[in-house]
Amino acid sequence: MPRPRKGFRSGLEPGTAFRHNPPRTMELKTREDGPITIVTVSGDLVIGDAETTFKKTVTRLLEEGRVNLLVDLSGVGFLDSSGLGALVRALTNSQKEGGQTKLLHAGPQIRKLLQMTKLDSVFEIHEDLEAAVSSF
Repeated sequence: MPRPRKGFRSGLEPGTAFRHNPPRTMELKTREDGPITIVTVSGDLVIGDAETTFKKTVTRLLEEGRVNLLVDLSGVGFLDSSGLGALVRALTNSQKEGGQTKLLHAGPQIRKLLQMTKLDSVFEIHEDLEAAVSSF
């Protein structure tokens, strides 16, 4: 395979979603606030173990009757299309069970992804925990 010439530029702008670093391990914590379950995600919500863990957690919560979910994304560094799909599945599955899934603290990268995919009009997004909990 030929090597790029010296001074070769990839054409990617700085800050492009292309990643050189391995994903940060994702951790999930859940806590109850009355009828609301707050799911706090820390790390990268990406294809693989992170996405699988998120889906299994949401499925378990719904099976337990915890159908109103508030997903706190303040600790998410990166979200790929699989992670976005997991959020959409959480939303649709909670709605099927008579509940809702809303987002809290979606950072700039996540908001941009939601806007690009037009999902910002599907998800209710909050920046304040108290306002988010009282919105259910």
